[in-house]
Amino acid sequence: MGESKLILNEAEPVVGKDVECVMCTEPINKLIDAFYRCNTSLINGSPSTNCAGFFMHKTCSELPLTFTHPMYPEQPLSLRERPSKKQLFCSCRVCEGLFQGFMYAFDNYDICHVCLKCVKFELRPLEYRFRWHPGHNHPLTLVESPALFQCHACNTTATDLSYICTTCCFYIHKSCADAPVTYQSKFHNQHPLILNYSLPREHRAFVWFCGVCGKYINRSHWVYYCANCRFFAHVKCASSTEMSRASDNDEADSGESNLMHLPAHDETSLNKMMQQCIMTKATDALLHKSAEPSPYINHWGHEHQLALRNKSAKPSTLDLNRTSEDTELLICDGCTKPIFLADDVFYECNSCNFFLHRSCAQFPRSIEHPLKGNLVGNKFNEYNIFKCRGCYIISDGIVMWNETACFDIGCASLPKKIKHEAHRHTLNQFECPDDNYCRACICETVGEKEAIMYGCEKCGFYIHTLCALRPRLVKHRWDPHPLYLILFPQNVADHPHEYDCEYCSRQIDPSGWFYHCSTCDLSFDINCLDPFVWVSNMKFGATNIHGDSKSHQHGLTLVPNKKKRRCQICGRDAFGLPVLECSPCNYIVHAYCVGKCYTSQNRYFGS
Repeated sequence: MGESKLILNEAEPVVGKDVECVMCTEPINKLIDAFYRCNTSLINGSPSTNCAGFFMHKTCSELPLTFTHPMYPEQPLSLRERPSKKQLFCSCRVCEGLFQGFMYAFDNYDICHVCLKCVKFELRPLEYRFRWHPGHNHPLTLVESPALFQCHACNTTATDLSYICTTCCFYIHKSCADAPVTYQSKFHNQHPLILNYSLPREHRAFVWFCGVCGKYINRSHWVYYCANCRFFAHVKCASSTEMSRASDNDEADSGESNLMHLPAHDETSLNKMMQQCIMTKATDALLHKSAEPSPYINHWGHEHQLALRNKSAKPSTLDLNRTSEDTELLICDGCTKPIFLADDVFYECNSCNFFLHRSCAQFPRSIEHPLKGNLVGNKFNEYNIFKCRGCYIISDGIVMWNETACFDIGCASLPKKIKHEAHRHTLNQFECPDDNYCRACICETVGEKEAIMYGCEKCGFYIHTLCALRPRLVKHRWDPHPLYLILFPQNVADHPHEYDCEYCSRQIDPSGWFYHCSTCDLSFDINCLDPFVWVSNMKFGATNIHGDSKSHQHGLTLVPNKKKRRCQICGRDAFGLPVLECSPCNYIVHAYCVGKCYTSQNRYFGS
């Protein structure tokens, strides 16, 4: 060992690079480990040539010179140096691992080599090797040889030391067994996380996902959680330093910094964002891009000539019949979204109540959809309606369709890729995958194979197009304050009780999205915020409609049905659907029962 004196450095920082123990060749943590260094290795501040770099763990220095191992009881083993410096590694006869440095061996080196780690394990007291852990009912035995197995605590297969149960088939990593009962995670710094050895029973009514990696939380595995904020994390994820691996975040490498970022701030911002998508699709299809719009156009969706209008234009004959409210807001017959006269340039028909945004007027009749191929546009009269396969909302605007799908021009214009705050990766358009569900509304996608979703295939994260377009902030007549879109339950801090929907009175699944007002503690399920959202893309008010069937003697009016009433033709409930109504006669029929539904057998009006 040398004749120089050794100095004990306990938790004392030592200037210099990381060092290794000369006996076990394992690194020495100079801030934590107790270790010895040679007294003569520093002379007047400069290292000597003989003892420079001589460091030794205190535990290694206390090893006995001889030791009788249970596997070799016939004679004691002696502490020795490696027989040859040319031999880089020796193989331990106990753990079969390769090691460097000192060893225990018989006088004949070739017979037996035992590494210092195995000897240290045998020398430790029994209370260290056998342990009662609150996460298991039986005593656990420490196996200090690294092994590859699936841990019952963290469900990973990393190679590590382990505790095993000799009574039942139970294995956990030593690092999991040593996990603290409470932990302050960088991903949830409002409250300390509490370790639980399975998903708490009071939270098992819903499916939960890790707040760090976003993957499913298995109820039988250990979990860190904050009950007040509904934050859950896998045992390994809670202590990780990064939300995801750098190679796992593809946004920086995608080269698409101009992706559509969602959610939009509010409904007005969303409408403008959708108009931008429509304009982008229109300009991409135009061969000759004109800076100034034409004052008059003939549009393929309408039989009359359309004139350009804006807020500074002279009033037309239609202005004489408009109310003050009409002059502030019109409905586009293309995308069925509002036209704000204060800042929009639009086209109108001087003969009838027909209006188009400038972008909708320039939208081409034929486009190429990323998933559905070529789509052709058409516009019928007021009572011909369809269900968009993008957002699943019923509409009577311009339809882009082929034999397999139909879209409103807003959904037909959506980009193939978007970026949403709910997921760290870019989301791509997919046809509804089998055996999956929307992570926003927690609804299964079975039976919606023609529909389009946005998702991340590598993470199994999918959301409906309608859910992806939900704005961050909405107003509701039941609350004087704006409601905020809650993407993660931990966004509402210190909320110990359950979330109940004000509309349906059912408990909200906090693993999905919902709207919430923290001031009033008011919550809405994402699908209950507006029960008539499914007809929000309809332009109602058309009158004197008779349809294909002369089933009623009077002209009918296109209205949303907000009462429990049955169709006079098919007998089915008409609540929440567009209907043709005769108020004096108390007569209603489904609009698609007398009109031209945009496909055979009315299949676009299924669930």
